[in-house]
Amino acid sequence: MKAAMDIGGTWLRWSLASGLRGKAPRGEGELLDFIGRFIKKYGVTSLGIAFAGQVEEGRIVASPNIEVAPIDIRKYFMEKEGVELRIDNDLNCAALAEAEDWGCDNLVALYSGTGLGAGIVAAGTVLHGAGGMAGEIGHIPYRDAPFVCGCGKRNCLELYASGSGLEKWRQHLGCAESELGRMLHSEESSCRNIAENYLEALRYAAGTLITLCNPGVLILGGGVVAANPWLTERIKTGIGDYALPAALPGIRIEQSRLRNASLRGAEILVGIAG
Repeated sequence: MKAAMDIGGTWLRWSLASGLRGKAPRGEGELLDFIGRFIKKYGVTSLGIAFAGQVEEGRIVASPNIEVAPIDIRKYFMEKEGVELRIDNDLNCAALAEAEDWGCDNLVALYSGTGLGAGIVAAGTVLHGAGGMAGEIGHIPYRDAPFVCGCGKRNCLELYASGSGLEKWRQHLGCAESELGRMLHSEESSCRNIAENYLEALRYAAGTLITLCNPGVLILGGGVVAANPWLTERIKTGIGDYALPAALPGIRIEQSRLRNASLRGAEILVGIAG
């Protein structure tokens, strides 16, 4: 049985080639056990995984938002369960799915959820980089913050343009609002500043990716974007101040239409039809 799994910072979602789907809160420190039980329960012989962390040739290298030690997970489950396993970064998987959905061979998927990341498809191929680190837009230096990112730094873009970053700022400044739209129009200046800084940081991320990658389509997705569909138009209207003007003509900036692009990308990895 072919199966796919999306291991995110908050949820673990899965699907089988038979059409059965499910999800569960991601437990701390028990990821390998969960996958092992899943394989046995459903008789999985081929598994595709979208993972919210850095991945290189079947190995989990780092995971800022998930507590799991670096491991050659492909080798581990091949030796332990005899399972053929393919794994890639969740945003790389999302970009694969978005490219399929939009019919575009030059596309960037920028997702703001628990973290901030990007997947890049250039000439129909996912860009991985020499060590599988391509697209880690959330961890480029941006501005100093009074708290630490999951990667250990204090100046990551993710600290400003992600769900986890919003929550850290909300607690730090004592903002009573929890919804981004309400924060933006709050009477409390601290709440408004958090929301305005989020918008600026997300535009900075989008503009940087447009300038560097020159995609035909930039897709905005992730939990924060899905919960605030007005964000896409706000990013479009301000993008001219953040991207190289020559890279802007003809570009489409769209909100993701997929319910779970990372899971669909994991299905693509193992050949599960859409």
